[in-house]
Amino acid sequence: MLEKIKERRFPYLIAVLLNLYITQYVFTGSMDLELHYFFAGISFTSITFLILSCLNYKASLHTAAISGLTMFIIALSIHLQLNLIIEIGFLILINGLVATSRLHLKAHTNSELIIGFITGSLPQFMMMIYWV
Repeated sequence: MLEKIKERRFPYLIAVLLNLYITQYVFTGSMDLELHYFFAGISFTSITFLILSCLNYKASLHTAAISGLTMFIIALSIHLQLNLIIEIGFLILINGLVATSRLHLKAHTNSELIIGFITGSLPQFMMMIYWV
């Protein structure tokens, strides 16, 4: 648990570099279209967290991760025309549990959780334009 925001910058930088590498070189074929855009969304989230840490603002990466996954599964359900309502409902429940646990542990405030949720789900939502 990194309490100081400055301690988070180097791990965020590593995450940005790894996600950009995965997006650019690993999932580039037409068979991996969905995963390519999933990791592109994760790259935007990672970059946003790096910028926020440089601005001395702490947001919930846990909330961003689970909300990004939830939005990707929603997009995948639309794209593949699958009924994933049980999985989506379960992920929404997990979103609430993660946010509640972060508040209970006093690791984040409400605004940090909201910013985390937005920075996780918004890039995945924006990527839907390209592949759904």
